[in-house]
Amino acid sequence: MRFRYPVTLPEDVAQALGIEMSNFVTFEEFVKCLIDPQCCPTRLMKYMPREKAEAAFGTAQRTERFCQDTLCSYYFNEGWMEFILKFDEKERLRRLYLLHKQIKEDKGVEISLTIL
Repeated sequence: MRFRYPVTLPEDVAQALGIEMSNFVTFEEFVKCLIDPQCCPTRLMKYMPREKAEAAFGTAQRTERFCQDTLCSYYFNEGWMEFILKFDEKERLRRLYLLHKQIKEDKGVEISLTIL
């Protein structure tokens, strides 16, 4: 498995989001699953506190905090996969975006969050 995914495993990302994922999927299947509108994280919820939302991405290789955004990055052979967590003025999670070079949208793809 470490030949295909030497740095980050799909299960690392899946665990952060709270979804089921096998390490045996191809990277293309992995990305397709994450951007599927049916994919709904169970570990992250809309309006959850910033500290809890950021803690879910504790296994990320990079975490960068900004005023109302946090960028959590995972490295794969196919390039960096980045999650942008957007927070409101009360530091509650409002939106979650996924960025990767295979995703054509400039802003990335928004991942649906359930409401607390």
